[in-house]
Amino acid sequence: MAVSQQIVVVGAGEVGQHLARILSKGSHGVTVVDTDPQKIRLLNESMDVQALVGDGTRADVLTHAGVVKASLLVAVTNNDHVNMLACLLGRQLGAKRRILRVRDTRILEGYHHFYQDTLGYDVVLSTSELAAREVIETVKERHALEVETYCDGKIQLRRLRLPEGDLLGVPLKEMRLSGKIVMVGIQRSTDSSRPFIVPGGDDSLQTGDQIFVMGEASDLDAFEREVGEPSALKREVIIMGAGRIGRSVATKLSEIHGVSVKVIEHDAARARALEQMGDGLLVLTGNATDLELLREEHIGKTDVFVATTKDDEDNLVACQIARVMGVGRTVAIVNKASYGGVYDLMGVDLAISPRLLCAKRILRFVRASSPQAVSILAEGKAEVLELEVQLKEPTRIEDLKLPVDSKIGARMRGDSVSVPGGGETLQSGDRVIVLALSNALDEVQAILTSEQT
Repeated sequence: MAVSQQIVVVGAGEVGQHLARILSKGSHGVTVVDTDPQKIRLLNESMDVQALVGDGTRADVLTHAGVVKASLLVAVTNNDHVNMLACLLGRQLGAKRRILRVRDTRILEGYHHFYQDTLGYDVVLSTSELAAREVIETVKERHALEVETYCDGKIQLRRLRLPEGDLLGVPLKEMRLSGKIVMVGIQRSTDSSRPFIVPGGDDSLQTGDQIFVMGEASDLDAFEREVGEPSALKREVIIMGAGRIGRSVATKLSEIHGVSVKVIEHDAARARALEQMGDGLLVLTGNATDLELLREEHIGKTDVFVATTKDDEDNLVACQIARVMGVGRTVAIVNKASYGGVYDLMGVDLAISPRLLCAKRILRFVRASSPQAVSILAEGKAEVLELEVQLKEPTRIEDLKLPVDSKIGARMRGDSVSVPGGGETLQSGDRVIVLALSNALDEVQAILTSEQT
């Protein structure tokens, strides 16, 4: 398979490893540079990438990594200054595009255009700001844990936590879903052998499943009402932690009409500093795992509890307490990648990894140069592609012999959007939205974009 893009990743931390894992499964040539020999050894042993021990701020190292002919340089170490210098060198050495990751956006405040012109980055991403935005959208969103849009906004993919109800245990082929929607994925934390399922007719739903459904917004709204998802807008929010993410979430939510925000912070000085940052903020000094404090603040009447500290154990315990005490929805920041599945298993409604969010945004940027859009689901276990169909002749979907680990969720022909069944046809020029497990991506693209079919 021909290499579509040559990509150099500086940094083999969580972001860099996740990027390398996803990109190496496609047709990209990926080189990773890091100063840690152990990380480099593990990458070389476990992934189809070229991993080099070296300093990403040295021109000779970047040249050896192939940056001179690179389509993209991504600087994602945990050191902002290293990333900035790597971008500068990448531009000077010939990398066509550069992405800069920063942990602290204050380093750029007031000088963004200066730094962009000087360092030559195309995109700057802050893990903490991405996480804060994700939390805010979750609070504003009435039902879904996650929403993605396709086909010029006409089609949505929503992730929902399935409540107890009549759909449990019913084979998919026997379900009568309202409107024109399709269930394209099931995330199941209780089954390590099949953590993400592209469902077939014989698959059924179990307690604790999160489902991915696709369709037009009005049809998805009707489905959510049918399965009993609450419809009230979240208004009462308690935030645990006044660190970088907690501060950002609190100050921005306090500006939204109708949203009441309380912050619980154990450090008195940090609590006072936050209280001075915005009107409408109630900041309490204490521990969010203190049962007496939580009862005094009537946590059972809270719509959303958000744990934002840097300690995964504290975040997990606090969310568990909040859930038991009656909070409507729990959200937690994941600091260690290994904890992502634990949060889900323990019933936390939404676990947000700032680093994986950053990797997801970078992957979208990578795919933006090709005729497809992409969403990364379930920490890279599945992807959603928006493809323009190229077929020799009109072909029924069921005759395309797509992999079992893939499903077409929507088709756009001209200005008309539909949720097609197996008996409907695809033709060149159609745009389709396909969800597939990572091991089926190449085959799906080959079938749908090959005029030899």
